[in-house]
Amino acid sequence: MQRALCALLILNKKIPMNPIRSIKKIALQYQLYFKYRDMLAKNKKLKNTESKRCFIIGTGPSVKDQDLLRLKDEDTFVVNSFWNHPQYKEINPKYYVMIDWDIFPVGDQKGNFVSDEVIQKQELLNSCSTKFFFHSFGKEFIEKNGLLQNNRIYYLMNHGVMDEKLKFNIDIEKVIPYTKNVIVASIMIAAYMGFEEIYLLGCEHDYLAYPAQKYYEKFPHFFKNPYELSNKKSSSYYIMAVMPYEKHIYNSLILFRNYRLLKEKLSREKPNLKIYNATPNSYLDVFPMVKYEDIIL
Repeated sequence: MQRALCALLILNKKIPMNPIRSIKKIALQYQLYFKYRDMLAKNKKLKNTESKRCFIIGTGPSVKDQDLLRLKDEDTFVVNSFWNHPQYKEINPKYYVMIDWDIFPVGDQKGNFVSDEVIQKQELLNSCSTKFFFHSFGKEFIEKNGLLQNNRIYYLMNHGVMDEKLKFNIDIEKVIPYTKNVIVASIMIAAYMGFEEIYLLGCEHDYLAYPAQKYYEKFPHFFKNPYELSNKKSSSYYIMAVMPYEKHIYNSLILFRNYRLLKEKLSREKPNLKIYNATPNSYLDVFPMVKYEDIIL
């Protein structure tokens, strides 16, 4: 099948004859789409179903100082470990996004500290009619363990990167590029759904302000870090605590580039969409800054 796809792409002049590496990457993207197309097709139900505004809430420390109950009647996206917020039920998030492909084990792989926490938080997560977005790789684990049975779940598939020529896809009914963090993916989802205004909260993105070796131990969230990072035999230590500062610089560069390229792509495809950063003291300067307190709710 891969050979046939490669020949088809060349004949249609979609890509140059060389390099072969490019052919393999595009062929893999097609293979992923055909493998997961039935799962991704369910996302079409969400296309342009919204038209107003939404709030995407990260897990940065400023969240604990903002009155999020003001948003209880708004369309809200929350991400990753937002279940740690003490007012989760009252906020009643409409959407929840966890896009990392390695959150849930695949096949015979063992669970990790994140998937274990998802299981532990079932009662809380099931208490709200939140719609969830996960990576397609998580479907088997979620269904096997009977997770989130009271909630509607959608799945995403990612492959490839965002390029300067803006040829990447951002429609979640197809394969989207790898996103360096969950906020970028959440913006794609919100844009696909038709929201015309997006406000970002809890997105300090001040990653480079912290020493490398103690990065995740010291890097603040609105909640106390629940992971044990002092035990060097623990898998969470090596996943979350050990990384040279040079790697942090590189990751931050890719992340900020993701935001810029996505903004440029959206300005072409959805010129009426406006995105604002309502996070105080945020380093994320790709979008205009506004004060959360000044937003009329």
